[in-house]
Amino acid sequence: MIAKAAAIQHGQAMTNYATKNNRADIVKTNHLSEGLPPMGMWDEMVLHQSMFKQKYAKKPIELTSIRFELSPSEEEARKWNIEDWQRCLDEFIHEIDHISKVSHIGKRKGKAATSVKPTNISNSQYFAALHRDSKSGIPHLHLVVNRIDMDGNLNDVKFIGERAVMAAKVVNQHHGWKDAMDIREKRIAKITNACLDVLRSMSAFDWNVYADKLRTKGYDIELIRDKTDQVKVHGYRFKFGRSTIKASELGVGRSLTVSKIENTFRRLSPQLTPVAVGQRPASSVPSATTMDSQNAAVSSGRSRTVNDGKLVLPARLRKIIEVDGERFNIVMPRTAYDTMNSCIEVPENGSASHNDILNVAMLLFMNYLDAATSMSESCGGGGSPGSGWGRDKDEDDRDWARRCARQASSLCKPIKRGMRR
Repeated sequence: MIAKAAAIQHGQAMTNYATKNNRADIVKTNHLSEGLPPMGMWDEMVLHQSMFKQKYAKKPIELTSIRFELSPSEEEARKWNIEDWQRCLDEFIHEIDHISKVSHIGKRKGKAATSVKPTNISNSQYFAALHRDSKSGIPHLHLVVNRIDMDGNLNDVKFIGERAVMAAKVVNQHHGWKDAMDIREKRIAKITNACLDVLRSMSAFDWNVYADKLRTKGYDIELIRDKTDQVKVHGYRFKFGRSTIKASELGVGRSLTVSKIENTFRRLSPQLTPVAVGQRPASSVPSATTMDSQNAAVSSGRSRTVNDGKLVLPARLRKIIEVDGERFNIVMPRTAYDTMNSCIEVPENGSASHNDILNVAMLLFMNYLDAATSMSESCGGGGSPGSGWGRDKDEDDRDWARRCARQASSLCKPIKRGMRR
């Protein structure tokens, strides 16, 4: 089982998302009236918070709730009923409420141990809703907790994400379940070996052959192609239920990413002179790219200079954004990121923060449209960019970043809902 947690300010939007607008199975409620609809549960949490408004008047609580996500593996949760989920939830809450010291990576190199005030989730208002992945059907649990416990004290959220991981690890040990990170590392190593074996078996590098050979080995591989040029591949990943493994996590030094995989192929098959389907043969210019691609990059604003025939790329920002249990790898020019960051507009009366909207914009920049839409919904917004959304052929990085920022701000605008009875 793996667990994630974060303190949030958009509790109302998270309630809608966690319950899928009243379509998810409610596994358990705590210190809430029976039979309430989802928004009724949230209203009771808000009412409880208002009782202690004076106590926190000097320092109002901005992050009013905590969201957790518990994801057992398919093998662990097979044949579970509601009672089994309740027992798992109770065990997790018991463990996290007893954590008083957290090991983490400090600002300086090495691990550090920090004392924390234990949470009191067992004596707080909360509800837990069961989701099932739309494609794989693998279930996972969303838990929304009131920051103010029943005694009027604030649940401490310092290192709450690390605490969730620690609590899940203890639960795994109790049941003899494999540690999630160990499973992932072994899976990455296995996929890496499979990819290298496929490359060794190929007489010339071809994306379709590469993917087909991996599929015959039982892997669910997805090639991410350019929207305007379906021959060109700009990324790929492997799917395992609700989790994914990106090409950037494979190999040594990102040796199996799109930008490096042909060099890796040549190293494994030095006697061959491979040419990728839909790509030009390697140029005689001693540079990382051909002169044609250099000139195109310069004219589109995607590079800074060309020195001695070599392309000098701008500094790049790298970030991983998690949405609904999936990790999305963001790689974008720093100049585009700075432009995007300066263009973010936070809608009035909404629950989305500047950082929430920025994350949505970065997902749009990388064409992760479903993830961007899902994240905007969890922040109280909604809608989608539309079927015609995409980067224009001649649009440079900064113009594309500006457009993504504007679209993200629009997606995160709060949806006007009718009055509830």
